[in-house]
Amino acid sequence: MSRQSDGVIEIVAQMAPILSGHPPEIQGAALADLLAIWLAAHPEELRAAVLRVHLEYVHQLVPLNATLIKLQS
Repeated sequence: MSRQSDGVIEIVAQMAPILSGHPPEIQGAALADLLAIWLAAHPEELRAAVLRVHLEYVHQLVPLNATLIKLQS
């Protein structure tokens, strides 16, 4: 694994317990606010493109995470 992916795994491991136990709408709102903060840090003219790339990545991760959720239950 790369140092970058190690960093991602570490951050997700820290954030997941914070979100866990909250209703989905609260989790979604918190993630939306964090995403908005992240997007706001990009130049305004790049935000739409950055969001598109981000959403493509999210779509790619959904099947993997759905499988992991099934394995955990």
